[in-house]
Amino acid sequence: MEKVKIKNIFDFQKKSKIKAGDGFKLGEAQYPFYTSSNELTKSINEYLFEDESLIFGTGGLASIHFCNEKFAVSTDCFVIQPKDKKRVFSKFVYYYLSGNMNILESGFKGAGLKHISKDYLENIEIPLPNLATQQRIAAILDQADAIIQNNRAIVQKYDQLTQSLFLDMFGDPVRNVLDFEEIELINLIKDKNDIKCGPFGTQLSKSEYVEFGVPVWGIPQVNSLFVKKPTEYVTKKKAEILKQYSVFPDDIVMSRKGNVGKCAIYPNNWEIGILHSDVLRIRCDKDKISPVFLVWQFRISRRLETQVNDVSSGAIMQGINVSKLKNILAIVPPIALQNHFAERVAMIESQKQQAQLELAKSEELFQCLLQRAFKGELN
Repeated sequence: MEKVKIKNIFDFQKKSKIKAGDGFKLGEAQYPFYTSSNELTKSINEYLFEDESLIFGTGGLASIHFCNEKFAVSTDCFVIQPKDKKRVFSKFVYYYLSGNMNILESGFKGAGLKHISKDYLENIEIPLPNLATQQRIAAILDQADAIIQNNRAIVQKYDQLTQSLFLDMFGDPVRNVLDFEEIELINLIKDKNDIKCGPFGTQLSKSEYVEFGVPVWGIPQVNSLFVKKPTEYVTKKKAEILKQYSVFPDDIVMSRKGNVGKCAIYPNNWEIGILHSDVLRIRCDKDKISPVFLVWQFRISRRLETQVNDVSSGAIMQGINVSKLKNILAIVPPIALQNHFAERVAMIESQKQQAQLELAKSEELFQCLLQRAFKGELN
């Protein structure tokens, strides 16, 4: 099969001057707005492009998106469009790279916040069968992806039900019309280490990862609400050295990079592991605040989202540290009311769990098809 460099089949478009912070929440403005995040979470009222495109985040973590409608991107993105649509089908290339993220990940270089260069992207080689084969493979993967999106929508409906329950019981946290007490997170934990970031630098390097062992929980698990299994592990000996970074059931695990502030509760049916450096742990004092109540307040409250963004730093990719997170304010209703909310959420979650399992199965099927497609095994 012919292999071609990206620069020979795609044109790089003019860089955007729009900052990531200029966007609105997804759905609040007219057009999709892509940033360096691996998820589309924002929108904007002006568009820069309207032809089918591939979008790459340039800073932090590797990301790729496909879009064939009017859209905009932030300054921390590259946008490429096909030179000749009779030769290359963009969706095929998107699926190839999204199924081989290690190719993009290898391009991120530099101390501190890593970046990928235009030169690196230009010289990535893509296996390119004839156009009909590209379109056929993309169509098969589109069908599998549609199943994922359907299952994801079902999971989201359960989340919408919980959000409605929260607002019914506590009102809008931003307005706080019920006049609940407002307390900094530092006063809602028992020990100073109950808000902690994962290990940095020499504490845990990639060279220490092993094929099997104690799982390392990171952004992919938070983003999937712990449906996705970890792909990185350390030995039991290393995990013992890093035990201060352990994560336990009812811990809130929060992304500190990319989609800053996204969080999930670590479930009791997963193996105990350690934190990745890209996430933070919040271990609540349950006499003061329910972790279920707090995590939903983070998800719902625009005020908390604003606070996270206000204390986040980073010109290319926002990030938040422990000292700043401790000062974030939360509303704190009576603990009995919080616990009643948590009990009702548990009933919803028991129904959502089956939907999550179906989602996980559909994602595994998609990955299997993806690998087979680019080995020439799909007929």
